[in-house]
Amino acid sequence: MAEVVEINIISRVVLDNDILFSFIHEQVEIQGNRTIEAMNNWAYEGLHRLGSKEDIQNLLDTKIVCITQKAVDGYVGLNIEKVDKRFCYTIWFNNNKYENINNYYQLIKSFISFAMPQIGKQLIVCAIGKEVIFEFDEDMNKLLNNAHNIDIWIFFNEMLDANSLDLKMSDYKIDKTKDYLIIKKQSFRYELKDDN
Repeated sequence: MAEVVEINIISRVVLDNDILFSFIHEQVEIQGNRTIEAMNNWAYEGLHRLGSKEDIQNLLDTKIVCITQKAVDGYVGLNIEKVDKRFCYTIWFNNNKYENINNYYQLIKSFISFAMPQIGKQLIVCAIGKEVIFEFDEDMNKLLNNAHNIDIWIFFNEMLDANSLDLKMSDYKIDKTKDYLIIKKQSFRYELKDDN
């Protein structure tokens, strides 16, 4: 199976799962119903299946929620976990189509175009990559320097002062836009701005 592409999102508030799944469904062709499961931790203790998405909101204070769907050439999903007072969302694609670098870059561009008007004001940071290691930390320097396989970071609003970063990431460069700060790998050669 393909490398798993992850879009890790940290939010101040609970996000609308339907918005996130509408993005997923725009990217891949879905072949099955959603499976919704909750568990106590990433060791899968207390794992049980949920009957409906309405159950999710009540569980987020104490459980990790994982939603999975079968897609053409693989699987897609959304994991939701509360860490301290933040909500961590991972949109993931285990899909052969993202082995193609142009499809992968287009996915990132689509997410940036999608996220700004839909959920951007509620986000703190977004980290996108393949087979990533990502664990949220309020200390942005620790967050950046302890994560692995992140191709692009997006910081929203006034959350981050680029001058305050103590980056040990010589492979990255910083781009600023009107609405957000992007830290991307030097090898990332795809233009993220809209074509219009």
